[in-house]
Amino acid sequence: MAILFFLLAGPALAGPPESIPTTDKSMPAAAVPIRFFQKYLSGADGHRCPMTPSCSSYALQAMQRHGSVMGWIMACDRLMRCGRDELKRSPSVMTRNGIRCQDPVQNNDFWLH
Repeated sequence: MAILFFLLAGPALAGPPESIPTTDKSMPAAAVPIRFFQKYLSGADGHRCPMTPSCSSYALQAMQRHGSVMGWIMACDRLMRCGRDELKRSPSVMTRNGIRCQDPVQNNDFWLH
């Protein structure tokens, strides 16, 4: 059981594969509402997103990787999947906030190429 825990927890405890700087000058203006949510609203409600990265971080990563329009489309898709069947289909990993479902942007941009 301990071996299984460390195999699942390893990637999550190492941190996200791509960290997004908080003061990125290349971030599109469409990211302003997401930054506002992260800074002022998310902390009041606590870390409740069952997925990693959180939906707001996922949206910022998608925008940075694919631009504003496609990033918003991917973020909306993620919000529709969050907490539903995705929890059964994606692998679970241990994070600082407990067990979360791993769903990085890289796993969902296969249809863009």
